[in-house]
Amino acid sequence: MSYLLMISTAFAVPLKVAQSKWAPYVMDSPIGKGIAHDIVIEGLTHSGYKFIYEQKPWPRVLKETYYGKNDVIVAVWKNDERMRHYYFTEPYMSNHLSVISRSEDTAFTYQSPESLNGQRVALIDNYAYPPELLNHKGIQKVSSANLETSIRLLLSQRVDVIITDEYVARWVVKEMGLPLKRLTVHSTPFITTPLYAAVRKDHPYAQQVVYSLNYYFRTYAQERLQQLKIKYGLEQDGDGRHKKTSP
Repeated sequence: MSYLLMISTAFAVPLKVAQSKWAPYVMDSPIGKGIAHDIVIEGLTHSGYKFIYEQKPWPRVLKETYYGKNDVIVAVWKNDERMRHYYFTEPYMSNHLSVISRSEDTAFTYQSPESLNGQRVALIDNYAYPPELLNHKGIQKVSSANLETSIRLLLSQRVDVIITDEYVARWVVKEMGLPLKRLTVHSTPFITTPLYAAVRKDHPYAQQVVYSLNYYFRTYAQERLQQLKIKYGLEQDGDGRHKKTSP
């Protein structure tokens, strides 16, 4: 098969793109579909790919991509198991994983991983938490289905802290109708972890898709990400004003 024929064939069959709701990175709101969704979808569009996008629960996204029902995951963290099944793009942004506790728990202050010794920590099933957290010997891990459940566990005092992206936590708390003042986001992040798109390895054009996205990320993503961060309220504009509206 010639290179030009291979390219045309790759573009002819729509990619099946999937992701779970993870506001403000992936969502469905009057503002838009989220910063991670926008940058990856724009990268595919710029590269000439046709695609079908679906939003699904996270366990389903992973399972269906593993079995070939999805081709591309929009926003995913790396771990060893996932690297066996997917080709990852270069990171297009980073998540700052913050430690969040109840505001009334004034005795707790997070300064380093050692601060978590003896704490009950809610961990969401099937999430690729960093080894520094998964291998922490001093914490009591409490299983959670999603971030909403983790927040409820925290506020009902069934866990002591949650560890998640600060922007995601703030968005979810607002959607749940809870006052942000009930939570304390500690200023020292637990870790900063890169965010990637991924393509299943057994897709016939997986490496080509990854190459195309990487080219877009290197060439256009930095300026575009800044615009999207302002749009979704992750950063301020030049006048120091947040441009995010209510979801």
